[in-house]
Amino acid sequence: MSKRTPYEEASFVGELTRFQTQLRAYIISLMPGMSGAADVLQETNLVLWEKRGKFEPGTNFRAWACAIARFEVKAHRRREYRLGTTTLDEDLAEELSEPLQSNEEAPEELLQALEHCLSRLSEPERQLVEHRYFSKSTLEVFAAKSGRSVETLRNSLYRIRAALKKCVKDRITIVEVGI
Repeated sequence: MSKRTPYEEASFVGELTRFQTQLRAYIISLMPGMSGAADVLQETNLVLWEKRGKFEPGTNFRAWACAIARFEVKAHRRREYRLGTTTLDEDLAEELSEPLQSNEEAPEELLQALEHCLSRLSEPERQLVEHRYFSKSTLEVFAAKSGRSVETLRNSLYRIRAALKKCVKDRITIVEVGI
């Protein structure tokens, strides 16, 4: 690690501090329904600090920090998997987290938009989403309880996720325009 000037160290700390809320939201978006986001954020911050000498001032700190966070989430998922904890599919979590990694929107605005959109779901849709992302039970169990096939539920989840994504995007646009 190259020796940094006090100004460069202070600048790094400023960047790290400035992006904490966004980094936390990004990590949570990669871990829907999973516990441990605070631990992953702490681990990410430790790695960021340890690798601070590799960060090039003037480059995109957010992208660099999110890349490290993504690796820390994957490490957390591996640990959870070894413990037998069911988690959201990694590719799906990545897709759902994209807006938080690339958007300049405040995470609070995105979370408020998502809460608004979730509140607009029908009761059966909300139950399906809650079961899929906040329950340790399988989709097969929910299918048996609801009298629907697993494939039907998967198709419903795909449709619901697409609708939520569009709703969040529209909601952010409405808030920006001030309608």
